[in-house]
Amino acid sequence: MKQKFDIGIIGAGLSGLHLANALLKKRIINFILFEKESVIKNDKTYSFWKGPGLFDITRTLSVKPRKEWSQIEIKTQNKSHIIDLGKYRYVCYASKTVLEELYQRVSKNGIKIQRGCSIKHIEKGKNHWLIHLKSKKIPFQYIVDSRPNKKFDDKYPSLKQVFIGTEIISTKKIFDANIATLMDFSDSKNSVIFTYILPFTQNRALIETTCFTSETDFKLLEGLHKITLKKFFVKKILRSEKAVLPMSPYPDLNHSDKYFRIGNFGGASRPASGYAFTRIALWANQIDTQKIFSYEMIHYKKNNLTNWLDKVLLSAIRSNPQSAPKIFKYFFTKVPISSVIRFLADQPKLIDYLFIIFKLPKIIMCKGLINLYVK
Repeated sequence: MKQKFDIGIIGAGLSGLHLANALLKKRIINFILFEKESVIKNDKTYSFWKGPGLFDITRTLSVKPRKEWSQIEIKTQNKSHIIDLGKYRYVCYASKTVLEELYQRVSKNGIKIQRGCSIKHIEKGKNHWLIHLKSKKIPFQYIVDSRPNKKFDDKYPSLKQVFIGTEIISTKKIFDANIATLMDFSDSKNSVIFTYILPFTQNRALIETTCFTSETDFKLLEGLHKITLKKFFVKKILRSEKAVLPMSPYPDLNHSDKYFRIGNFGGASRPASGYAFTRIALWANQIDTQKIFSYEMIHYKKNNLTNWLDKVLLSAIRSNPQSAPKIFKYFFTKVPISSVIRFLADQPKLIDYLFIIFKLPKIIMCKGLINLYVK
């Protein structure tokens, strides 16, 4: 059967499947997804903010979140700062739950997903693109690529978020299941290192060791993570996750000749935090408002003021990593929490920007601003 569109989507992860579902809502059905993994793994945790004025992600998914927290914690120099979220919540999903639902929506509409499919290379033909698989090559008018870049952009002030996480059961009831620890900072001269804790019960939690850095050293991080886990009296390890995410305000937005980039390296990762779940959900919702498949339909439309503030923050952290605990302590304790959440959720108001600009430590941020334009 002749198709009006001819689209190849590389990657059936969060971005690829969100795009596929958005295309289905526009009645665009003649596309194929290619995914290298044979099965959907539970190797990621998707976290986001929920509350008044925010895009309601839970309404777009028929599965329940794994856990919601009414309070968050920031720890600096062993001092705990507990912040009540009021009407807001910090929420997480298990990646397998979300991806399976999105996958089922696509497959029940007859869309083909080739799993366990390794792409050898992509070639530009005269009037089309060719995806080379192991034993065949397939022509497409459009290619949408969500794969990570082989090299990370090191253009100042870009950083990498490197993390290793382990979900554990402890021998003791040591967690407060109502409080998610977003940042428990460790002393470090050359990078920003902190522990991230999502407690599901009093004795079960996801423990992550996270590093904001210009280098990628998993061996060092693994050693730090093992030391961290010893504090939690581990009885059983349930699963693990690890990744390197771009913290870059310069995403790869290549869209030449009907070849488009999406995903973490195409603007889905928030530069100042590495979070992507909310951005992808907002992006997919924006796709629903467009009519004709094109670059304008699917590219992520960044907020220039948010991107600029992210650059200044990254500049301050990269030029002086030891300042990070103070910056984030001010961010979460001096700025109204509603403004913090709207800013982190990519849905800020003008007043939120003003609070952030005037409440963050001025000397540190001014140095970051200067370095941004001098380096």
